[in-house]
Amino acid sequence: MKFNRIAKVFGYMYQLHRRNFKLYFKHIHDPLHEPVVTNSIHWVGHATVVINLNDKIIVTDPVTSKNLGQIKRLVKPSLNLSKINIDYILLSHGHMDHMNYSTLRKINKDAIVIAPENLIFSLKILGFKNIIILTHNQIYNDNYIKIKALEANHDGKRYPWEASAESNSYVIERCSRKVFFAGDTAYTDEYRDLIADVAIMPVGCYKPDEFQNLHCSPEQSFKMFKMMNAKIMIPIHYKTYILAQDDDEVTNQTLKKINDGSIKIIDIGQTVKLENSK
Repeated sequence: MKFNRIAKVFGYMYQLHRRNFKLYFKHIHDPLHEPVVTNSIHWVGHATVVINLNDKIIVTDPVTSKNLGQIKRLVKPSLNLSKINIDYILLSHGHMDHMNYSTLRKINKDAIVIAPENLIFSLKILGFKNIIILTHNQIYNDNYIKIKALEANHDGKRYPWEASAESNSYVIERCSRKVFFAGDTAYTDEYRDLIADVAIMPVGCYKPDEFQNLHCSPEQSFKMFKMMNAKIMIPIHYKTYILAQDDDEVTNQTLKKINDGSIKIIDIGQTVKLENSK
């Protein structure tokens, strides 16, 4: 039994590195470059989005590196985050494709960073001064924004040998608008009846099937979205890196097949304008 498991892990690693090795002989694609405007959501790539709520700038899981170790980026980041004055940084968890040190080093250090507890030491080393630690169901409030952390179904430890760590999802509220950012999560009922204008949902890294203990499939992501009271779903966490055995084109076709009009399928570099709240 143990041998079968080891063989399966080696088989997965072989396929992952084989697919990534082929990318070194291919051109990295250019993204769209739609502008970030007041009250909008802009997809930079993977789980990195720039959210503008009444001209306060929130960035989620900033990762703009061309490589994650030996893994090459498929599409260039649409924005240089070091050129933007960021007000808030939301970190869902410590995995390298969500917390990227080289990206964080270049971001303005006066930004308020909201993160799970296990990331505080790394954030201090990186030079951030305004670090807010939130655990599940805790809320950060200031004169401009309200941010609530929810429990994601995902182990947020950075390295395999570390103890299990929390992963957060976030509800971001400003001036009567609400945006939900799921981060990474497997299927969960945690978001049932959640109210939001937009739900930013992960749809990648779900193959082989064992990965669904940590990541949701597109169908599961959509099912969680339908549990909410949210107007539209924006799929992310694909089209940027090859991190598992799922195929982005298959994911895209699945999203189109299940779309009832409430999924806003976008490309990297595209901006979605938020409707006026009623």
